[in-house]
Amino acid sequence: MKSATVKELKDELSSHSQKELVELCLGLAKFKKENKELLTYLLYEANNEDAYIIGIKNELDEAFKEMNKQSFYLIKRV
Repeated sequence: MKSATVKELKDELSSHSQKELVELCLGLAKFKKENKELLTYLLYEANNEDAYIIGIKNELDEAFKEMNKQSFYLIKRV
């Protein structure tokens, strides 16, 4: 199946009602975790990108602090 171009998608989406667009977005969010994460970013974080970047850096710092540094096998596996 060939994917539609961005212009074709834009034209098609403009012909739908707001309710139909909400349903399409929710359907996308249900299918893949990445879609839900992108939608979350666009709705809640995109307007303050600096705070989002700082939050991600803090999450990474915490993850590295909690990482088991004693076992090289586990470090390579993760």
